[in-house]
Amino acid sequence: MLGLVLTAFFDLSRIAALGIVFYLIMDISIHWGVLRYLREDIKASRWPPVIAIALDVIVLIGFVWVKLNSDPFVIGVAIVSMVLIAIGVYVFLHSAARKHAMHQDDKHKNEH
Repeated sequence: MLGLVLTAFFDLSRIAALGIVFYLIMDISIHWGVLRYLREDIKASRWPPVIAIALDVIVLIGFVWVKLNSDPFVIGVAIVSMVLIAIGVYVFLHSAARKHAMHQDDKHKNEH
C-alpha cells in the first residue's frame, strides 16, 4: 500500500531518497541487534558491527543534511512513515503478546 501511495505522489528520486533513509536506519538497527542480542550466540566480534553503525550514521547524517537543504519534505515523510510503522509494530506485538498470554492462561486453567 505504501508503494502505491509513493508512486502516486512522488517521483523516482524522492522514492529513492526515502529508500536510502529507510535502508540506513534498518541497517543500523540490524547491527545494533547483533551487538545487543546476538553477538555472543553467533560468536561475532564487536568491532565490525560498531564500524558499520558508525559508517551508516555518517552517511545518514550527510544524506539527511543534503536532503534537508534541497527537499525537506522527503525527510518529513520519512520521519512520519517511520513513526507510523513503529506504532503499528508496537500495537501488533502487544496485541499478539496479549492474545498469546490469554491463550496460555486458558490452557493453564484447562489443565487444572
